[in-house]
Parts: sequence; structure tokens; C-alpha cells
Amino acid sequence: MILLQHDNFFPDLEQVRSDAFSIPLLPCAEYNDQHNRSEDWPGKRSDVLSSAHPKLNDHIHQMIHRLPMFMGLQFNCMIHYRGQGTEDWVHMDQEPLAGICYINPTNYNSGTRIYDTNQQVVSDITYVQNRLVMYSGGYLHSGYGHFGNTHTQGRTTINLFLRSQD
Repeated sequence: MILLQHDNFFPDLEQVRSDAFSIPLLPCAEYNDQHNRSEDWPGKRSDVLSSAHPKLNDHIHQMIHRLPMFMGLQFNCMIHYRGQGTEDWVHMDQEPLAGICYINPTNYNSGTRIYDTNQQVVSDITYVQNRLVMYSGGYLHSGYGHFGNTHTQGRTTINLFLRSQD
């Protein structure tokens, strides 16, 4: 299993948050209509940051490339918000490597769980502000403890999915 946790990921977190909060977020159905996609996920999400906010996208990649095992890898990045009342969603990603960075204040009742094939928890990562978590996308996983009524104070993450090398 690939699972990496890196705390204090962004040295300029407040600027990252400001940039992230300036980006429009859409519920899945609207997102699919607007971007001609057929995805399925709960909450609200931005378009890929390479389109929605190229400067923030470049900054995220600069920070990721400081970690030797991710040097040179390119990710599709987006902002994702799942507020209070959002159900947990156990799933696998299509990409072989995925990650999230928690950008709002720490909430010890929230986080991400990684499961085995019997949906038994094998890792539980707490929602700690400015924590990056990278994991194998092929493992079952789920966010939990969704909180807040807006993306500026709720369970908001930067999601990363390894981009295929065309």
C-alpha cells in the first residue's frame, strides 16, 4: 500500500486558501453538464486547477515536486468541498495515485479512511490543516466527518489525481 502523510505542506497556506476560495465550486450534476463529463462524487468541486486557476495549480506542483518520490509527476488538481450532512462515499479512484490536502482548520472528527477489500479500516488519517495525504487510488477509501455549511469553513480539500503520461 502506498500511503504518505506530509504535515505543514504549504509554507504559504493562507495565500493558498485565498486562491482556493476564489474558485467556483459546482455540485456533480452541474459540473458534468458544464464540463461535458460523466463523473460521480458527493459535494461540490472546481474544474481542474490547470484551467480554473493555473497559478495555484503551478504552485501545488512546485510543492509536490519538493518531495523526491513525486518529482516530475503531474496531477490533475481541484478544490473539493463536502459539508455537514454529506454521506460517506467508499470508492476507488481510476488513477493509480491520488491525494488530498486539508486546507481548513483542523477537525479531529473528520478525515480519510483507507479500507481493505472487506471494507475494514486499515488506515485512518485525521483532518489536520495543511496535511497532505497521498495514497494508492486503487484502494478503497472514504472521507468522513464532513462539516461546515460553506467551503470557507467546512471540509474543503485540494484533491490530486495522477495525470496519465500521454
